[in-house]
Amino acid sequence: MSIRQRQVLSPGGRAWELFHMSHKELQRVSAAAMVALLLVSLALVGCASELSGESYLYVAVPLTGDMASRGQEIAGGVRLRADEVNRAGGILGKRVVVRTLDDGGDGDTAVEAAQQVSAAVRKGEPVLGVVGHYNSGATGPALDKVYKDLDIVVVTPGSSNATLTQKGYTRFFRVVSTDDIQGPVDARKVLSLGWKRIAVLHTDNLYATGLASAFTDELKRRGVEPIVDIEMKYNNVGAYLRELQGNVDKTLALSPDGIFFAGDYPEGIPLLESLRTAGYQGGFMTGDSVMEYEFIDTLGSKAEGAFISNIQPEMAAAATESWKSAYRSLEKRSPGMDSITGYAAAQVLLEGIKQANTLRGAAVADSLRKLELKTPVGDWSADAKGDMRVRKIYLFQVRGGVFEQVGEER
Repeated sequence: MSIRQRQVLSPGGRAWELFHMSHKELQRVSAAAMVALLLVSLALVGCASELSGESYLYVAVPLTGDMASRGQEIAGGVRLRADEVNRAGGILGKRVVVRTLDDGGDGDTAVEAAQQVSAAVRKGEPVLGVVGHYNSGATGPALDKVYKDLDIVVVTPGSSNATLTQKGYTRFFRVVSTDDIQGPVDARKVLSLGWKRIAVLHTDNLYATGLASAFTDELKRRGVEPIVDIEMKYNNVGAYLRELQGNVDKTLALSPDGIFFAGDYPEGIPLLESLRTAGYQGGFMTGDSVMEYEFIDTLGSKAEGAFISNIQPEMAAAATESWKSAYRSLEKRSPGMDSITGYAAAQVLLEGIKQANTLRGAAVADSLRKLELKTPVGDWSADAKGDMRVRKIYLFQVRGGVFEQVGEER
């Protein structure tokens, strides 16, 4: 025996114990080792089979047209949440695949998009649900004509018209506040600013008419009658711009000291541009669909002083730096205002499925009504109708070229 062998087999060492083990003892050790190896192998096989297929999460938003940037932001947020879930083991043993559908921000196109979801369900594909739609005027028809008959959950990242959750649909949820909360908050704000001669301008889509109506109703409840109420074209910028100067002239001829606009940023930006160019120096307030960074970038100093209310917090303030970095890494661009709502909608839907342990929409909806979840848009929980239990409105003013939060109400 060499010196090295004597050292290895020195009394008290593990090798010494094995050297003096009986044959039966060695058999027991070998058997235990084999069992341990088998268990490790089975565990590895189990991990490998966790993502043994695909399940499909649909995102139905405007990807073309005037509102395309909002839709792309939402889709980016959904993809980020799906990527995180997949890295953590997927959902119900399958990889989450995001399928985007372009609804153009239009009711008819939204129905066509929803019908593609319906076709996938009929084929027996594992459909997780829908994040969509962004526009209330798209969500409403899609719910009425398609989703109401599908056993899947729909979570909207942006539709705020109050009537959407008043139709008895039990598998529809929101991650944002609603117009019936926002409109009165906006009205109280402008009255607190001393506005007396108030002009109301809005586009003719479901979101804008709902917000303008809620705003006007609160004014009237407080004894103030708008000096004018002008309805303008939606989702047709060409027609909107042709009529814009006439509507601006009509409004300014009445000498308002404040103007409230309900609509989207493709219409809101040229409206304020025209008002300021015409020499109007009075107050201007608008809603969340105008609160896009493009609003400040395009208008520059003409945006200064404008008030904007939002049904969600501002992305730049609400999202962590690590979240923004992860978004940029995946999407190869910076997150936008609605990236956090897309993420939150996907987060809510996928967590509901996880808790329900099934894709059946009715069961997922039941689990969502019991769920309390922290999201980038705040603490989320739903009431019986699918609205957030706590619906906040965030008030901003453009100051020094940024959206500065100046209030928060519920």
